[in-house]
Amino acid sequence: MTPIIIFVLGLVALYVGADLMIRGASRLARKLGVNALVIGLTVVAMGTSMPELLVGVVAAVRHSPDITIGNVIGSNIANIALILGIAALIRPIRVQMRLLVREVPLMIFASLAFYVFALDGNLSRGDGLTLLAGFVAYTLYLLEGARRESPAIEVEYQKFVPAGGTLFSHVLLTVVGLGTLLAGAHLVVTGAAEVARMIGISELAIGLTVVALGTSLPELATAVAASIQDEGDILVGNVVGSNVFNLLAVLGCASLAQPLGVLEEVIKVEAPVMLAVSILVLPFVWTTLRLTRLEGGILLAAYTAFVVLLALPS
Repeated sequence: MTPIIIFVLGLVALYVGADLMIRGASRLARKLGVNALVIGLTVVAMGTSMPELLVGVVAAVRHSPDITIGNVIGSNIANIALILGIAALIRPIRVQMRLLVREVPLMIFASLAFYVFALDGNLSRGDGLTLLAGFVAYTLYLLEGARRESPAIEVEYQKFVPAGGTLFSHVLLTVVGLGTLLAGAHLVVTGAAEVARMIGISELAIGLTVVALGTSLPELATAVAASIQDEGDILVGNVVGSNVFNLLAVLGCASLAQPLGVLEEVIKVEAPVMLAVSILVLPFVWTTLRLTRLEGGILLAAYTAFVVLLALPS
């Protein structure tokens, strides 16, 4: 039972650390006069993906590339099919932000870029640098696009990213959050590898499922809060931003730390599923800008089918 306890403790630490870091960093940015919309599109979206980043880098350094790859792909599928599905069931999702119409194709392009780089069975350091360069370009694009959004979107983000507090408290909260995240990442990778060996499943499978679900908890918490408050722009923006961050920043940093081998199964099954689920978002942002409860149910059914597919004997 010890590896399972280590793994669960690691997931708890990841969730708590991400929450502390996001609160500290977002309020620190507000204190320094950064636009609330910019904070939501960058600090919050990237902060909810910090568990994936640290788990990915730690797993890569410890020569467990399947956990890194599985975590990113599994998290991206869960962010769309599971988290958007749950949020839409709570309350139909409506969005107004024009930037999202252009962000979703970028998410699909990032998924395609990963697929192309992975075709040779390896994510090299050169691939990692290219992915990171793409992430820098994406961030600059977000900052420019945020300047052209309507004042109503800014007001929505101001309510979600509160100001107040002292500079020291925000810095302290951010540092403690990052430290907790790092400790959690080490525990999760150690526990996941041991659990996989203990119950006889692959590190890829455990990365695609329980690790991915665990590292997606911050996105889920943000999505539920945004859904309850009827803040669809924050909800969808966070999911799309987190997915792009996972593909460009997480895989970029991890493959720079240690080149990542990519299994043939990933190229044939999991990566195409991730791409297909990403494409599912296009009709939503290009037409009605509304995700109904029925569509949320379809997304949840798609995620259930994915999990069942993983459980079937190969």
